[in-house]
Amino acid sequence: MPDAAMRYKTCEETWRERCEVTAEQKQYVNVYGVVRDATAVSKTRGSDSKMTLKVYDETTPTEAMKFGGRDADDIPSELTIVFFDQNPFELPRPADGDVIRIHRLQAQLWEGRPQFVAKTGSMLQYGHSKTSWCLFRGDDDSEEPYSQSSVKASNPDVKRVQALRAYARKAKTMPFMNEFGNAAGGDTKMRRICDIKEKEFFDIYCLILDAHFVEGTEGCYVMYVWDGTDAPPLPSSMTTSLSSTREDIPIDERDFQVQSELDKRKFYPHGFNLGGQDIVPEGEMNTALPLIGTALPVFMHSDKLEVDEIPAPGEWVKIRNLNTQIVRGQLQGFVRRETSFIRNKTPLQPLLDAYTLRKGENVVTSWGMPGHSTTLTVTKHPNMRYSTIREMLMMKPPMRHKLRVIVRGVSPNLVDMCQPGKGGTYEFGVRFRIIDGTDSVDVNLCGEEAKQFFHNVVPMNLKKPSATRERLNNMLSTLLKHDSIEDSAAWIDLCVMQYIVRDGKTARRAFQVFGTSMI
Repeated sequence: MPDAAMRYKTCEETWRERCEVTAEQKQYVNVYGVVRDATAVSKTRGSDSKMTLKVYDETTPTEAMKFGGRDADDIPSELTIVFFDQNPFELPRPADGDVIRIHRLQAQLWEGRPQFVAKTGSMLQYGHSKTSWCLFRGDDDSEEPYSQSSVKASNPDVKRVQALRAYARKAKTMPFMNEFGNAAGGDTKMRRICDIKEKEFFDIYCLILDAHFVEGTEGCYVMYVWDGTDAPPLPSSMTTSLSSTREDIPIDERDFQVQSELDKRKFYPHGFNLGGQDIVPEGEMNTALPLIGTALPVFMHSDKLEVDEIPAPGEWVKIRNLNTQIVRGQLQGFVRRETSFIRNKTPLQPLLDAYTLRKGENVVTSWGMPGHSTTLTVTKHPNMRYSTIREMLMMKPPMRHKLRVIVRGVSPNLVDMCQPGKGGTYEFGVRFRIIDGTDSVDVNLCGEEAKQFFHNVVPMNLKKPSATRERLNNMLSTLLKHDSIEDSAAWIDLCVMQYIVRDGKTARRAFQVFGTSMI
């Protein structure tokens, strides 16, 4: 039986009573609630560790989204609780939908806003914690807590736990549970990757595709996050520094140290190198890896790498207060001191449904669709399905693909694109660096396929000015033009074959353009 002497308050009562006292007063309340958005554990600037979570119950409305007002009528849809403990492993680690019971939750005012603090673990001045907690799984009917801060916890109110479990299942369809805040007055910080703007702090709900330490840096860690949408193509000349637009957030100099190590580097999930993508994939294709949608690189410095803070590949998370920078046209996320990870989230069905629709309709790039840009090429294979560069790099040669890409670079220089061949004739030898929303790769263009691509331009000596050189220069300028953020880059359809080139005991991949010509 539950402790009869223990008085529990609803979330509404906790909020209203806290709004009616002065800043100097503190209350200690006991409360049951349903958990949402529990952050990973992180270090404070002192000796403690912390994590935050939100709780709600039947008394928190779905129509009033105003958080932080002193007015008792402005009841938020969730109460945010901050937990502190000197031992990070003593902090709770709940999942969305779990029920939590908290004893002696400290309610106070901070800068005119109600604040709820739970100080757990051993405390020097008391010898014991002020706050204690119990966690009950939201996805079963167990009457016993699966985790608790004290072995001497009093018996739970089973009926209350069951009632909150039922309400949590119902709440999944309510407006305030919408991750993208589509309800009136909802969260406006949530972004899809395709909607991220430079110089803003935002939240993102995403899947971690991969993660590793960055070679050549002092402990910099990069994660590739995905939500099924494409980062917009930005001018390749565009490079920015970290945003500091929110004046209330202090700048951490370590962020800029990481930035200085990365400010000239672009990152793709397959690790682009100057020699091109020549690694032959081993084993079978990873069918679990999404083939469409940007893998946004997100960086953090070594001081943020706490044991429980870093999401693992394959995990769905919500990242709060992410910042951005742009490196040579590539959008990159940056973890700041204020950034937090909400781990172990469930896959968001609308994102998966949108991805399934894109696959079914073969929409490999949203920015290359009609209305965004005009295709500058035609191919001999109009009915061939499109692939993304990521899909191409994951498949073993020999294979043929049709891509929709942007040309980001051409080598060699114009005057060296044609070299003497047999019989005193000249031959094309060109390499394009291409990107789409998923990755980057170098492709070769030579021989008759190059003549076809450049619309029957006859290769010749280009070291001297000529009408042919001028014509080629205009074509390349059109392919590479991307002057501003407002103007989308020129997308092209490109047929590419990949095959293996063997040299003694080594084998590498080559990518060759075929069946494509400029309009």
